Amino acid sequence: MARIGEHREVDVREHGRPGVLALALALITATAACSGSGGARPERSPSAGGVTPAARPAIAPSPPPVTLTEAAKALAGVVGADGVLGAATPHLDADRKLMLEQTRDGQEALSMAAFNGSAEALPHYTWGTPRLLVPRNQRGPLWFAAVVDREESSGRVRTAVLTLVRQGGEDWRVSSTSLLDEGVRPPEVAMDAEGYATALGEEDTTVAISPRLMAPLHATSAEEEGGIAAKLIEEGPHTTGFANEITERRKAEKNDCLGYDSIFAASDYPVHALRTADGGALVLYSLIRTTTRTIKITPCGSDAQVPPEAWKLTKERLILKELRMVETQLYVSTVPARNSGRPAKVIGYLGGLTKVTVS
Repeated sequence: MARIGEHREVDVREHGRPGVLALALALITATAACSGSGGARPERSPSAGGVTPAARPAIAPSPPPVTLTEAAKALAGVVGADGVLGAATPHLDADRKLMLEQTRDGQEALSMAAFNGSAEALPHYTWGTPRLLVPRNQRGPLWFAAVVDREESSGRVRTAVLTLVRQGGEDWRVSSTSLLDEGVRPPEVAMDAEGYATALGEEDTTVAISPRLMAPLHATSAEEEGGIAAKLIEEGPHTTGFANEITERRKAEKNDCLGYDSIFAASDYPVHALRTADGGALVLYSLIRTTTRTIKITPCGSDAQVPPEAWKLTKERLILKELRMVETQLYVSTVPARNSGRPAKVIGYLGGLTKVTVS
């Protein structure tokens, strides 16, 4: 199995059953020796007659709301249950309910769509040893991320980035899963002496693009080339690649008497970010892509067909007037430090159709 690897800000639009999974989840805790006082000058006591007191002891870091041990246990439980239930064939209603209870946010939308109208088992995966990315300090619903190799039944291995969230008294749930692009290694995340990461707020201005703005800027670059995000986000299949596809599809569909449009928008799902070792950020977020095909008032458009990839989510096979397909897309991107002069880069993606309507 493969080893796990280690500008300016712009205001834009808002936006018991067989098949138990073979699982080896081990806790990896980074340790480092604590440094001393760093040679800071000791203060002179005004009442000590020139006697220099000992240096003040370092303040111990606050205890993390989520420990590395808890994160490892939560990840093992969620992925292990998914493996057992996912291997069951056929899926019972109870199986589907339990699997959906393991998810939330964009991951829930993709899981619900995967179950829609299908009695087949979901793909079976074997998971490697995770690299946990647990923030020491965080606000709102508790969360952590993990980088882990995922092996398909065919033997193909991809590196996945998972985000787990717990809100209130709920159990831990998978909020998002993205697969790193082939040949891409995850960035080095900054860790403290006890192995905890640093979470960044959505409005953090120490990076070239604040986490909140990464999604809308990505959406802009995916819709059109040479737009406001052209120099802020690196070209690639998930940005300018989509823009090129839209341009070509619009021309092709016009020849088939269809109007075509495809737009991207930041979703309402949470955005998470961690400080990387180079002063930048690893940002986890999602987009919603809505593609529309509209019949023109001409005879040649009367037999336009719904594409096969949408059949699972609709019983219609012909576009009567308009076809609307909605995709949920989960992303991982790296953002450089502010004033670095480098663009952000999309490094991971997982997505699929989650809603289809024919009118």
